[in-house]
Amino acid sequence: MGVVLPQYSEKKRKIYEASKLYFEALTQAKSQEDIDRLGKRLAELEAEYSENPAYMAWVHQQYLEQKWKVKKNQITLIEKLNTGGTGSLFEIKNECEKRGLPFHFNIITHADYEVSPRNLGGLLKLFTIKAFRMATSSHIFLNDNFLPLGYMKLSDETKVVQLWHGMGSFKKFGGSSETNPEVLKELKAATKNTDHILASSENIRDNYAEAFIAPKEKVICIGCPQVDYFFREHDIAAWKEELSERYPEMKGKKLVLYAPTFRGEEEHDKKLLEAFDFDAFQKELGKDYFLMVRLHPQIQSAKVPDTVANMTDYPNVRKLLCMTDILIADYSSIAVEYSLLNRQIILYAFDKEWYLSKDRGFYFDYEKTAPGPIVENMKDLIDCIKNKQWDIAKVEKFAHLHNDYFDDKSAERVVDYYFGNGKKLPNSASEPKPFYEEWNQYRPKHRRKRNPDSISQNIFDNASGKSQNGKLPEKWATQDAEEAVNSWESERKKQRKRQQQKARMQEKLKQQTANVTKQKNKKNNNFISGIDKLKSKKEKDINKQKQLKLQNQEEKSTKETSEEIKSRKEHRMKVIVGLGNPTDQYKGTRHNVGYMAIDRIAEANRININQHKFKAMVGSGFIGGSKVLLVKPLTYMNLSGESIRPIMDFYKLDLSDILVIYDDISLEPGMLRLRTKGSAGGHNGMKSIIKHLGGDTFPRIRVGIGGEKHPGQDLADYVLGHFKDDEKELLSDALDKAEKAAELFAQDEFSEAMNKDSVGKKKRKTLE
Repeated sequence: MGVVLPQYSEKKRKIYEASKLYFEALTQAKSQEDIDRLGKRLAELEAEYSENPAYMAWVHQQYLEQKWKVKKNQITLIEKLNTGGTGSLFEIKNECEKRGLPFHFNIITHADYEVSPRNLGGLLKLFTIKAFRMATSSHIFLNDNFLPLGYMKLSDETKVVQLWHGMGSFKKFGGSSETNPEVLKELKAATKNTDHILASSENIRDNYAEAFIAPKEKVICIGCPQVDYFFREHDIAAWKEELSERYPEMKGKKLVLYAPTFRGEEEHDKKLLEAFDFDAFQKELGKDYFLMVRLHPQIQSAKVPDTVANMTDYPNVRKLLCMTDILIADYSSIAVEYSLLNRQIILYAFDKEWYLSKDRGFYFDYEKTAPGPIVENMKDLIDCIKNKQWDIAKVEKFAHLHNDYFDDKSAERVVDYYFGNGKKLPNSASEPKPFYEEWNQYRPKHRRKRNPDSISQNIFDNASGKSQNGKLPEKWATQDAEEAVNSWESERKKQRKRQQQKARMQEKLKQQTANVTKQKNKKNNNFISGIDKLKSKKEKDINKQKQLKLQNQEEKSTKETSEEIKSRKEHRMKVIVGLGNPTDQYKGTRHNVGYMAIDRIAEANRININQHKFKAMVGSGFIGGSKVLLVKPLTYMNLSGESIRPIMDFYKLDLSDILVIYDDISLEPGMLRLRTKGSAGGHNGMKSIIKHLGGDTFPRIRVGIGGEKHPGQDLADYVLGHFKDDEKELLSDALDKAEKAAELFAQDEFSEAMNKDSVGKKKRKTLE
């Protein structure tokens, strides 16, 4: 029966008795009193065995022994770790529903595991209807280890897919850190019944294989669906306004989230909040920053003070991360997800020595791959925020280490991988029959008449509206079970008869409609054949006229005046893009000269940049009679292509219609280099644009921000720093030239600007 561990032999006998009693309740109970009596006895046994994987395995096996067929349209989602309906499981469900795939979803949530004698109805539902549907599902998706899998004999048609609730492989987990041999044995058995394990990057394939004690071939690297959320447009300002109604003191402040992971030991879990001086944070940073705390679900001993915004129960963790300006993590994989937003991360590792001495450890060197500064006390933490001691370049590198896909298509890739285009799927997603209807097919015929299906129906089919809270309605309590069954079966026969009559009438009407349509088509065909000859002659005349018209147009086009050509040009859209990073903290930095150029062009030509669309701030107007669109992407520098590609598609532009202005560290301040094509030259923003546009044959203006860096200065710190006073005058002159070059581009005279203002490789060091 799938239960193989010898230590469960005695328990298995008692489990059998408990389950047998449960099945007797379906066939022997004739009143509410019987249900209460049998239910109470079962609840007593369940109190001891409900969390035993062997018990669950035995119940599941009862269904499998009935040889129920796997249903192609039935999918089971096991949300063992609560995600509030926002994790990978539900991203896949939403994608299936978006495509109109005919699936019925059987969802087992964390609440289904909270079983007790007081929750008998929920327990029975989990071990009956949901277990039956799980055993007959074509696919089972889960977000955590589900040890009962190791005791089950699933059909070869059923595919089990492990999505995992965390992204990447920061700290070790599962088989990489577990030392208990019994747990390892159960984990290995569960993985044996798992077909695939999904990962977010090829860099972590080996780590996932080790964690799940699985061959590398089972690890499929097609993305993490739950982070699709980060790459969609959100009204974060509206979210913050909504949250400020609960916390008025957060208005106008930057949001800081402290999200530590669990330690696995109660003593050390308590220290998570004891080591964080909330009073010091409020005193030093409370004017400009608002602190929030979110604890890991497995932390039970630590309690968040009432004076702090407790976000532990906030339902959507990814929505919370989108609102967060600075993340304070430690060893948690939440840092991996947050790194995709390209924002500041600080690692508060006050117990680093103790944590690193534990067997758990990390897959990669903790200090070398950290996405931000590592601090071990509150003073350094506060100073780090005050002095803005972080490194966006490290965040980006960390994100690329753990993730291969920077888009919102991971759920699409998963659905494509397992279900393709849906051609082999059934046509409808009808609700599966309740288990008691299926079960009756396999029961002896002489027992079917005396089986009180009505009682089964009212215990477990709450959706029918005939039962309340898993108990029999009052009318069933006073009625003999045999009489109730006969009445119910009689009503079902009448219902089936009415359905058959309705089906016959529909078929008859369908046939009559088909006959009428056939007669109409016959008459139409006779009429059409009569006018085809006339139509043929008319078409010949029309074609002749079209040829003459085209000939006249060609002759006319050769005589077109220069004024007419210029007039056409005026109606072509030109797009001028300036690269940079949004938010005030990057305003005026070297990396934002593209933004500065756009502002200079907008001011000179009286164009208001006040529209928020295409993941950018845009403004439309005219330069020299040509219509232009000025664009400042809001995707942050490294994702600039995600904003420009939709603009190109919407206006049906060629690559030559797009001008990109950006910073170049290889050029001295005040110098420009104009080109009509070329590579990214190591610039991440240009890499993104070339990737999304599918080519590099578009004009660009590179504005010099270079000069020798100070010894030991980080590149990211330099480009995110501000211009010196002696550089600002040179920069202003360069922006004036960039403005004039952009105006010439709008009038299709970019080559003139190249000859006039562009600096060549050999010239740049000799010119001022």
